[in-house]
Amino acid sequence: MRAGLADEGLVDGRSVVLDVRFTAGRPERYPEIFADLTRQPVAVLAAAGFAGISAARDASDGRTAISAYFCGSEVKRMVESFARPGGNITGVSCLSTELAVKRVELLTLSVPSLRRLGFLYDPRNPGKEKELAEVRQSAGGFGMAVVAAAASSVEALKEAIDSLRRDGAEAVVISEDVFTYGNREAIVALTAENRMIDISSFREFVEAGGALSYGASNAERMRMQARYAAKLVRGAKASDLPIDQPTRFEFVVNLKAARALGITIPKLVLARADEIIE
Repeated sequence: MRAGLADEGLVDGRSVVLDVRFTAGRPERYPEIFADLTRQPVAVLAAAGFAGISAARDASDGRTAISAYFCGSEVKRMVESFARPGGNITGVSCLSTELAVKRVELLTLSVPSLRRLGFLYDPRNPGKEKELAEVRQSAGGFGMAVVAAAASSVEALKEAIDSLRRDGAEAVVISEDVFTYGNREAIVALTAENRMIDISSFREFVEAGGALSYGASNAERMRMQARYAAKLVRGAKASDLPIDQPTRFEFVVNLKAARALGITIPKLVLARADEIIE
């Protein structure tokens, strides 16, 4: 975020103050956090995911500009269009549905023997039913079935992931959202405990011990989001700034995690990886 602000000539602590708050993996804390932030003379709010953007929107009361990171179809629920958002919200959108299909493909290439996939998601986020339908359609093309499990609290994660294994899942596609990202260490530990290979959106899952990830660089999208915030600080109208999308995606493989599951990733798949963690 600081790098993105600096790209636009704003230096944290000098020309702008970046006030950072954390939810500790609990999106339900967003309303209190943004309510507290808007008690101060805030120029711009930065938020990610449906829960975060909704809380920022409610706290802003339509007045404070919001630089947002959207995951999936939620963008269509909050702005008029990608080209002209209208209102006080703009920012960066991921391609969660389209990339979920790509993750299915990479899983099947990595483990050709797979016959049943699990799909883990937070049901509080709109559009996850569509994403699940796309994953099912994609998996069906490879002769695989899909079972799904929902979790919206830390306490529910273990039962959700255990249920996928009981239903015969051999691998897990982890849906992209703030809740799963914030609880990535617990998720990858539970999938490994259940002897299931996982694929997620962000390299941070792999760095936490997950096996595979494919998606936009989290650092890049936050930098893009910060650039939008800088434009808004300088007086640009959110309604006039088109929603942007990342253009670079990375495939990261954790060979250590795969080996622990007794899986050998084919060389042709490794050749496609942007980074391999030994």
